[in-house]
This record gives sequence, C-alpha cells and structure tokens, in this order.
Amino acid sequence: LGLPGVLLIVATAAMLAGLPFGADPLWAVEPITLSEAAALRDNGEVVRLIESGEDVNGASVVRPLILSGRALVVTPIEAAVAAERADMVELLLEQGARMDAALWTRLMCFSVSVEADDVRALLEPRRPEASVEDCDGVEIGW
Repeated sequence: LGLPGVLLIVATAAMLAGLPFGADPLWAVEPITLSEAAALRDNGEVVRLIESGEDVNGASVVRPLILSGRALVVTPIEAAVAAERADMVELLLEQGARMDAALWTRLMCFSVSVEADDVRALLEPRRPEASVEDCDGVEIGW
C-alpha cells in the first residue's frame, strides 16, 4: 500500500539530486545564442550575452522555426532585421556591431524582403560610403 508513496519520494529525490548539475527533470534548458536572442526580441539577454563576452559581430545558429523553417547561421544584426526589430538593430549598433558597405546592402535587402520599413529608416542614415542598394546576388536565407 505504501509502495506508490515510496516510489514518488525516490523519484522526487532523484530529480532534485540532478538540479545542481544542470539536469532539469521537467523541461530541457537549451542555451540561447546571441543571434537567437536578437531574433526573439530579448534585449536583456542580448546585453547579458555581450557583457559575458559573446561577439556582437559573430554569426551563430538560429534554430528552426524562429526565423524560418530551417536552422540559419546569421549575425545578430541580420537576425534583428529578419525579425523586423529596428530597436534591436539600434541596440546592437550601440553595443558595437560594425556595419560595412557589404553588410549594409545585405541588411537593406533583408529589410525589403520582410517589409520592415522602420528598419530601413534606421539603416538609411547610417549608409557607409561605397555601399549600393542593389539586391542582385544577395541571398535571402529564409
């Protein structure tokens, strides 16, 4: 009669014993990349990751179903444009994201593909010299 109660206690103790080692028994905790945080509109996580040493200009994986049906490797600023977040683009630029002429062109093409007029309005005054607004040859990954 007491067996179900004993089994519940043993199972609970085993689950609690794994917590200090990162084993969460109820749900899987997956680390988030800086690009994913930018795509998911998580300003606080973006700042935390940058302050912990993540490269604001480095490309990283964005899991499927966040920006598209498949995994993408993009920079945080590309992810922010794909998510149509001008505020995130501005935050990333304030945090040290660099934008050369080639990247500016890619971002403008991305913003056209997702119809992000507010992102285009933010990027236009930051146009580097020698940049062109020609999307021929620019691959949109989503």
